[in-house]
Amino acid sequence: MKRLYLTQREYDALLEAQGGKCCVKGCKTTTGLIAEHSTPNALKPGKPDQLMCAPCHKVKTLKDVKAIAKVKRLKGSTMSQFERRKKFGSRLRGRGFDKSG
Repeated sequence: MKRLYLTQREYDALLEAQGGKCCVKGCKTTTGLIAEHSTPNALKPGKPDQLMCAPCHKVKTLKDVKAIAKVKRLKGSTMSQFERRKKFGSRLRGRGFDKSG
C-alpha cells in the first residue's frame, strides 16, 4: 500500500476549512499540525482528510491500533488463542537472554 501525502495547496485548504486549528473538539492548537486520516489508513486507504496536533494524534493512533486489531479479529485474519496454542504449543516461547557479557 503506497502512502499518500497532501500537497501544500491541499494542506492549506484543510487548514482554512478547519479554521486554522486542530480538528479535535476543544483543542485550540494552531501550529505544528499533522495531516491525519479520519478512518485508519489500514482500513480505508486514501489521502489524509484532517489536521491535528501531535498530542491529539498520539491519542488517535492508540485508538486506531485497537480498531484495526478488532477488524482483523472479526474478519478472522488473526489466530484465536486456541489456534495459537494448537500451532505453537501451550507454553510461550521467549527470545531467550544473551548469556554473553
